[in-house]
This record gives sequence, C-alpha cells and structure tokens, in this order.
Amino acid sequence: MAKLQAVIAMTLDGSIPTKSEPLMEWIQSDRDGFPYWRKRGTRLLFPGYPLVSLICEKDTAGPSTVFHAEIYDEKSVEFLRGLSLYSLVDELVIFLIPSVSTFPLSVSAHLPSGNWRLVRSKTFRNGVCRLHYCRTLQ
Repeated sequence: MAKLQAVIAMTLDGSIPTKSEPLMEWIQSDRDGFPYWRKRGTRLLFPGYPLVSLICEKDTAGPSTVFHAEIYDEKSVEFLRGLSLYSLVDELVIFLIPSVSTFPLSVSAHLPSGNWRLVRSKTFRNGVCRLHYCRTLQ
C-alpha cells in the first residue's frame, strides 16, 4: 500500500508562519527544505484534492507510491484537517520555525492522532528544526 507524507512548516506555538516569515523562504527553496521531500514523493497533493478519490488511490497504489502534501498556509491546514480526519497520513515531517506567530490559525490542532515514532531530527544553522515521524502500528 502507498504512503502519505505531510511536510509541515509551523512555529513554536503550533501556528502557521506568517507570509512575511523570512525562514519560510528558506524552507520552500533550500535543498534541505520542501524540495528535498518533494523529490521523494511520487504524487503531489494540493488543497482541494478530493479525499474520497485519495482514499481509493492510496489503497490501490503500490508500495513505492508516496503521496506528498505540503502544509504551510490556511488552505493547506484545512487539507491537513481532512487528511487527519480520515487517518491518511503515514509520515510527518515538521519544520519547526524558532518564532512565535501572531497568526491565530493552529497547525498543531489538526495534526493526525495516533502513535508516532521520531525517526530523525536535525537542527539547521538558521535555528529551524526538522522532525521526521512515522506512524507506529498498534
């Protein structure tokens, strides 16, 4: 069965970063940021992607298929809520930005429930911390 990875940018308080956050440009363009994970995905997902279709596609796709979703703004947080509601996320990559946002929209409130195992973590020179989690079987 295919897996779905959600790559998330959020601040220390669990919110989405503001559009003016300078570290968001780094996350979206640096080879260690979103582009690295985008290359590992075989199917790019976007906000508004029909979840019923995704459920069917995920069940029928081969194990080498990796669905990739990037979460960093209002629309993508709503998409994450849907993915979490249907327990579709198998892998979380969280880019933790070392700031507290004034933006009221919480990403952490929509993270998928369940048991997660930290696979890797890395702190970059600019203070961003990348946390890579995989869902554990119960």
